Amino acid sequence: MINTIIDFFRNLTHNDYLTLYVISIIPIIELRGAIVFMSGMFDSLKEMIIGMLCCVAGSTTVIVPLLLITRPLIRAMKRTKWFSKMAKNIENNLADRATSAYDEEAEEGKVKKKLSTDSKKFLGLFIFVAIPLPMTGAWTGSCVGSFLDFPIWKAALAVFFGNIIAGSILTAIAYFLPQQYADIFLYGFVILAIAIAVILYFTRSKRQERKRLEQIKKYGGKDQYDLELMRKEAEETGRILIKKEYIDENGDRHIVIGNDSKKNEEAIDDEDLI
Repeated sequence: MINTIIDFFRNLTHNDYLTLYVISIIPIIELRGAIVFMSGMFDSLKEMIIGMLCCVAGSTTVIVPLLLITRPLIRAMKRTKWFSKMAKNIENNLADRATSAYDEEAEEGKVKKKLSTDSKKFLGLFIFVAIPLPMTGAWTGSCVGSFLDFPIWKAALAVFFGNIIAGSILTAIAYFLPQQYADIFLYGFVILAIAIAVILYFTRSKRQERKRLEQIKKYGGKDQYDLELMRKEAEETGRILIKKEYIDENGDRHIVIGNDSKKNEEAIDDEDLI
């Protein structure tokens, strides 16, 4: 199977090193997948090192563009009717990963506590990308870096150096792995990617629910928490939310919030109150 995929790209580029460069740019495959393919292309250490550098160059191509466009693109998607929900899920996922990468480094050891905030973020992002596993490459690392709120050039360097470390580890594995096991390497990598995606989905869901419950408790109830989310969304998207207050037949005060009067009326009719 690995030879079939390699031959396909070789026919397009007519050059092994250019093939690796192109493959390493593709999302999901990235540098990690390109080096797995490289295990079935070269035998000598020199060829593999040059091939790894091509993979690093390819994956580096996307770093700065992704750091620049990820958040503006998500904000633009959130303003649309069709992509709003998807954009919110992507944003929450990336923000959660960014927080996890930063918090883990901030909590470890006395030495790290002496580091500046930017240094902790740099180290967290670097380690995240340096781990040679699927779902931690230049694409994901750059998108996560865009949510860390520190200089773009620092985020770019963290992803770049992390990529070099991950590439070096995988290249060493590919070099010492016998050629006849190249397909097994590929299948194992795909299975690992699927397993990590499933684990991340469930762990993130549990973490998000725990975080939501903590926020509800912080704001004193679900209604106030939902109202705060809408306020934040209005600030981010620039939408003007109409707020109305009314007193019900029992004398209780209620706040209804929406994008137009029709939604406010529907909220009152359905008793979907905030």
